[in-house]
Amino acid sequence: MKKGLIKATFQLPDLSGFGPVYLVGGSLRDRILNLPSSDYDFALAGDVREFARKVAEKLGAHLIQIGKKDKAVYRVVTGTSTLDFSSIEGKSIEDDLNRRDFTINALGYELRSEKLVDPVGGLDDIRSKRIRLISKDAILADPLRMLRAFRFAAVLDFEITSETLMSIKEQSCLITRAAGERIHDEMLKIMEVDSSFPYVKQMAEAGILSGIIPELEACRGCVQNREHRFDVFEHTMQTYKEIETILSNPGKVWPESAVAVSDYLRKENHRVLLKWVALLHDLGKPKTRSIDETGKIRFLRHEDTGADIAQDICARLRMSARSREYITFLVKKHLYPLFLFVSHQKGNLTSKAIVRLIAKYQDDIIGLLIHGLADQRAKAQETPEGLEAFSGFLKQILMVYFCDLKPRMEAPRLVTGQDLIDHFGLVPSKVFGKILNKVEEARLNGDIRTRKEAFKLVERLLEGDAGIEPATPSSGGLCSIR
Repeated sequence: MKKGLIKATFQLPDLSGFGPVYLVGGSLRDRILNLPSSDYDFALAGDVREFARKVAEKLGAHLIQIGKKDKAVYRVVTGTSTLDFSSIEGKSIEDDLNRRDFTINALGYELRSEKLVDPVGGLDDIRSKRIRLISKDAILADPLRMLRAFRFAAVLDFEITSETLMSIKEQSCLITRAAGERIHDEMLKIMEVDSSFPYVKQMAEAGILSGIIPELEACRGCVQNREHRFDVFEHTMQTYKEIETILSNPGKVWPESAVAVSDYLRKENHRVLLKWVALLHDLGKPKTRSIDETGKIRFLRHEDTGADIAQDICARLRMSARSREYITFLVKKHLYPLFLFVSHQKGNLTSKAIVRLIAKYQDDIIGLLIHGLADQRAKAQETPEGLEAFSGFLKQILMVYFCDLKPRMEAPRLVTGQDLIDHFGLVPSKVFGKILNKVEEARLNGDIRTRKEAFKLVERLLEGDAGIEPATPSSGGLCSIR
């Protein structure tokens, strides 16, 4: 780290009259690693508030107090950076740094002398790319630090030392003391890494993953039918691995739809949510496992049971309503791609079934198919030919959606609710939705193309009390699936 860089960057006020001021923690670690950072932490003795006030004045920014006065952090927010100032804990900066979590975060850079303070060998660990606990007591002080070890390893591409892994294994049960939202935040950062599977696997081996999702423990040793080489737990881990492989290069799997799939994955954090689905999709199997009279192992309705479990886990981790809805939906429907494929192989798949599925779930059909492929790959008993046929079938579903159905779905509807009021004298009710859905389904199938045809269909539906099905759809309106 170049001397004087901190002062030049922040235009800090005159340091005379104040005790030593140190840049500390992750902000210093990232500067040593030449990583981009916009958050900076400073520790100093004496009147922290007064120093922070002078910084705010110098930078033309506002000063914000966070926390109670005895342990307050004073924050200065500029246009590009956030600067936090707090008191040194203990009698010296060395005391303060020794109370931190990992050696790589226990460095201090004194602004006046431009000297590095390194009481626990953090600089050497940064250069050696090691994650090392300062002491076992660090976990007792904050059990979330166990999860942070894996987060730092994943984000920085570092390796957790064997001693630290042993300490985590010994105290893994303490992770339940951490707040759900804090656990979710750390998991989010881990899952945002493109290749997070090695770290998630390591978390499983250390007992942390089951501490976060105790429902996974029942999956260990839960033997499946002959279509699966792995028990439910190992299949879950393999599904996570496979989904990361697909997410890393969707164009390799479905080149014709690569751009559209990539656009979908960038929205609403779908990449991370799909990884959550991989972890949670089969949690209903242990509770629904049975053996029929032929000796076949079955998991009847495990997707429904699993969706309920997933909903509870999402709530426990304080996920957003949208995340809960998305994860629960995919867990509940995760068998649909396989059901469609089996129906297709038997010659029973109709264009109506495809239209209904896509019209109902729209872009989320992409997430459903991605998970479906990962799930099938993770069974490990499928032949390469079988997997190729399944992947090709899913590719055709996507092409039907992108080349045909989506453009139609984005076009104005032939009949609206206002039309039902103005032209048919209907009063808004549940019948509205039924009629509009059936008309839209007929339009997407290519059975009707004009408002006149749509109005005639509405008349027929009303004669049947909105309970009759539209005429059997022709296949000419859809890209064919062979």
